[in-house]
Amino acid sequence: MKKTIQSTNPYTGEKYRRFELLTREELDEKIEVAHSAFLQWKNTSFDERKELFHKLADVIEEDLEEYAQLQTQEMWMLYSSSKNWLKGTAHLIRWFADNAEKVLWEKEYEIEGTHGVYTYDSLGVIYGVWPWNFPYNQVLRAAVPNILAGNTTVYKHASNVPLCAEQIEKFFRKAGFPEGIYTNLFISSSDSEHIISNTYIRGVNLTGWEWAWTALGSLAGKYLKPSVLELWGNDPLLILDHSDTQKMVAETQACRFNDVGQRCNSSKRFIVLDTYYDEFVEWMKRFVEALTVWNPMDITTNVQPLVDADAVKTVDFQVQNSINSWAKLVIWWKTLWDHNTFYAPTILADVKKWMECYDTEIFWPVMSIIKSSSVEESIKIANDSEYGLSAVVFWDDVNQCRDVAKQLEWGMIFINQVAGSKAHLPFGWVKKSGYWKENGEEGLKSFTNKKVILY
Repeated sequence: MKKTIQSTNPYTGEKYRRFELLTREELDEKIEVAHSAFLQWKNTSFDERKELFHKLADVIEEDLEEYAQLQTQEMWMLYSSSKNWLKGTAHLIRWFADNAEKVLWEKEYEIEGTHGVYTYDSLGVIYGVWPWNFPYNQVLRAAVPNILAGNTTVYKHASNVPLCAEQIEKFFRKAGFPEGIYTNLFISSSDSEHIISNTYIRGVNLTGWEWAWTALGSLAGKYLKPSVLELWGNDPLLILDHSDTQKMVAETQACRFNDVGQRCNSSKRFIVLDTYYDEFVEWMKRFVEALTVWNPMDITTNVQPLVDADAVKTVDFQVQNSINSWAKLVIWWKTLWDHNTFYAPTILADVKKWMECYDTEIFWPVMSIIKSSSVEESIKIANDSEYGLSAVVFWDDVNQCRDVAKQLEWGMIFINQVAGSKAHLPFGWVKKSGYWKENGEEGLKSFTNKKVILY
């Protein structure tokens, strides 16, 4: 009997469809189809690719509310947020479609008497592994530039969002893409080495947990395949000199509690100058007490369920460990109404280095607030991490914010705004948060061979 995965609504517990996992023989056939498609696709013009990707964006927008509802039903996201992310995804697709030729077209050069051109050749079939927290956007943010560069893709999505995974492949089919350009794989994680060892697989693309990097990054190296890896964050937010603490709280709370904290680049550690510390904690407490925790389909809801009951157990364990290490509990509702996927926003103050909430990324609605005596100490605390995804700096003086940003050891720095991503800007990281970039020109070039031709 074949193994299966189940689609379940984390809010209601309602079970949807069950999907059978592919056998190794079926998996090999799909990779073969993707390779055959690549041999044709790599020779298509940028105009042909551009037209198809504009159709892909149109397909998403035509029934956007239906697709947004599917995303909400399967993995918790607020319906209002789900619609906004899909709109942003359509914009991302169009940006890549409109700019691919400009970025990837061959470029003439002449240096010290040497004449030649650079070309960006596609590699082949790219294998990707993706998490559940942004089922459409995370996948398409990588797949779109990879395919526009002339590659084809086979992707394993998270096992708890199979309906969304299936829908992404349907997007491509409905837009008119040939079979094999984008292929969804219902497989087990244990199939990854079998896939990566396949000679047709020419690259590995991953967004996920650190343990996944250990597995897939090692396999990519073992079989000499290039890889792009985005991993954990534990991102800092620095609250420096300002004139209005209440306003600062209103602007910064979204950095932690948007999407109930289940974002790789959401701010986890809030580093606040001691001058404003007590006032900041009090105002943040008042703000959190006013949040509405309810049905994610309801437009008045601020806080939705976590992805599953295991997530609630994990965050509860992390919070308890931090409290046992003398973190101050400011507000904590724990689970709500005996519903096993709700965990209300939590604030931990007086956080110190030895506490779990200081060193470990808590990927849930928990804000860890750390007191700092100076700007210099705030920078030191922010950099005191194994990770390096993104950091946020809030300060009335933007010029001084820029000076601080230059001293932060993080891949992306956001000044007086919530951390996010944009199609035209490189989205990247340092240290144990992974390597290489997505989005922007770098995203289009990630899985290409920059070929040098001399004449």
